[in-house]
Amino acid sequence: MSMHISLFIPVLTYGGAEKVVITIANGLAEKGHRVDLVLVKREGALIGRVSPRVNLVDLGASKTFYSIFKLRHYLHSEQPDIFVSGLDNANIVASIAMRMSKVRTKHIITFHTNLKQSYQHPRTKLHYLYPSVMRRLFKKADGYVAVSECVAKNAASFLGLQREKVNVIYNPVIDEKIKELANEPVKHPWLEDKSLFTIVSAGRLFEAKDYPMLLHAFKKVLTSAPQARLIILGDGKKKIKDEMESIISTEKMDHAIDIHGFVDNPYAFIHRADLFVLSSKWEGFGNVLVEALYVNTPVVSTDCECGPAEILNAGEFGTLVKVGDSNEMAEAIQSHLNKKQLVEGEALSRHLNQMENKFVVDKYETVIMERVGEMKG
Repeated sequence: MSMHISLFIPVLTYGGAEKVVITIANGLAEKGHRVDLVLVKREGALIGRVSPRVNLVDLGASKTFYSIFKLRHYLHSEQPDIFVSGLDNANIVASIAMRMSKVRTKHIITFHTNLKQSYQHPRTKLHYLYPSVMRRLFKKADGYVAVSECVAKNAASFLGLQREKVNVIYNPVIDEKIKELANEPVKHPWLEDKSLFTIVSAGRLFEAKDYPMLLHAFKKVLTSAPQARLIILGDGKKKIKDEMESIISTEKMDHAIDIHGFVDNPYAFIHRADLFVLSSKWEGFGNVLVEALYVNTPVVSTDCECGPAEILNAGEFGTLVKVGDSNEMAEAIQSHLNKKQLVEGEALSRHLNQMENKFVVDKYETVIMERVGEMKG
């Protein structure tokens, strides 16, 4: 049965949720469904990754909240079978537009982050209102999908939903192109020098990633292992980068740390690294851990909510350390310095299959068909 499926996200800047939405849109279109990818504004570095089979809809609004009436008009005129939204602001706007449009379209809300963690310390006065607004609006949705068991549990608790109403579908992280990209040449002197032990970390420079803790841990490592090097991939907040550079300068680690910035192909760096490290205070899933495992790079990660413990299967496929503990992080890194701990085999392959693109797209299609069946039944 071919369906008209609409997916809504603000923009297609470089981020985990945005990549997930594109993969799902492309996959569903490939399976013969009519797919609209609705954007608040047609911008972002990832637009080029959208398949020609997917219809890009530009609402032309300057901000997500300003798109409500245009989104209502779209829903009223197009009346897709299913409307899937993702990210907090987009979920709120989508819920309002759905109620205003009074269409029979089924609405599925996706959760990519730990809601309880995100709103534990509201950043603005408006954020204080979000929990009550979400609880009121989101209960009207027809279905829910979370990117991990932890995110599902927290979303259900936060919104007052029954846990079994939230489907868990891991992010679509793995496709055949990753290993091709991992084997592409990369020019970085530390990755070419076999006498060095090079660590790579990747992610946006913002508070949740806790890069300052990683830098303090790396200082301890460097004291006993002067051959250690750290490359950090990603852009983000200037305030965070300034703090990181201050720590590096104060601790005299300029020679051993490279805040490299954004790269189009992080897989080539991760594949050639001796170790991949994630130092986050919290995650929604942790796509980059899956990518590191897939290209056979050993992993050390904080045991944060949500994602790492599920991805690493409670430590079976990588080392988990306490959140915010630079001593424990340093010890874990040093254990890999002494002996490279490769993780591979049939158990890992079976585990990673759950994050393979086709597997995930099929699961989304199943959830969507169940909702459409309810509408047409």
